[in-house]
Order: sequence, then C-alpha cells, then structure tokens
Amino acid sequence: MATRPRLLARWDLNFVLFCRSTTLFQIMSLADLQPNRLYILLFIRHHPPIPNDFHWGLYFHRDSRRGGTKYHIKQQGSGWIFAHGPTSGVFKSFLLVGLFGIADVPGGWEDALDQTIRTYDHQLNQPATTCRVWLFRVLALLQNAHVLKCTSLQELEAEAKSWGNAHASDAADNLQPRPFANSSLCGL
Repeated sequence: MATRPRLLARWDLNFVLFCRSTTLFQIMSLADLQPNRLYILLFIRHHPPIPNDFHWGLYFHRDSRRGGTKYHIKQQGSGWIFAHGPTSGVFKSFLLVGLFGIADVPGGWEDALDQTIRTYDHQLNQPATTCRVWLFRVLALLQNAHVLKCTSLQELEAEAKSWGNAHASDAADNLQPRPFANSSLCGL
C-alpha cells in the first residue's frame, strides 16, 4: 500500500483548515449581522475599481442560521432579469464590496417586504433601467411604507457610494472579511 508524500498530507491538512475557517468565518460574519435588517449590497464592476461605479443589490438578513434573501437584477443579453433568492453565503458573493445597513424591518412585515421588493420584477426592461435605478425605485416604495426611515434617497445614495469607494480596493484585492456598516441617515 502506497503512502502519500508528507508534503501532500500537509497541503491537505491546510486545505481542510482553510475550508473549516472559511465556514466558521461565514457563520461568524452572519452572526454579526442584525436580524431583520435590510442591507444595500455593493459590488465592484472593474479592476481596478472605478469610483461610484457599482452593481447594486439588497440583502434582507433573517438570522445567523438561515442567512437571508439576496435581491438584485442582472443583465442578460440586452435586457434585465431578476435574480432573487435565499442565501447563507452573502459574504462569499463574487466582487462584493460589503453590506450597508439601511432599515430594520418590523416583525411580521417580512412577506410584505418581499412583495414590495419584487414590485418591479416584470417591468425591468423599460428604458434607462439599471440595477441602481431599480434599487432606488424599490427604496422609494419602502420609504413611503415607513420601513426605510431616511428622508433623502439622494443623500443615502451619496453616503453608500462614499462608503463603497472607501472599501472598493479591498474588494478588488479580495481582502477578507468583507465589511458591513450602517447608514447614519436611516435611524439605525
């Protein structure tokens, strides 16, 4: 019976430790997020990052065990499609800059939040639609429903872009852990 070389065994052990630490890191990161909080997701589009040029999405965090729901739209061909779904790996999202907290969703309002975010799913291919435009149309609905407490969506956009710009190069370099912060404008 052949034995594996010692170097390979050491690599296997390091790989197992890396996988375990990545999983533990993910769980620890989810545990650090506030349950029932809505976050803006920002992703870089270029390397090196271009200031203020992000892909935008939303993440509703339920709890550290289940994770939450990622909401975003993406281009397919010449149009846009919605790409919403549950995730327990939001911090593992490719090109993620980080999560920016914007609202605490009242208990019992989770289904209404989901329906509100999906309001424009079948109107995505109207002229001038982008992920950013879609997101701020949804945030206007949440603002009208008094879930999003900030008074100015333009100021919220500027704050999110400023925060994203400060962390974009770390995302380009794949530095971990991915950051999260809360808006100073939304009463969190």
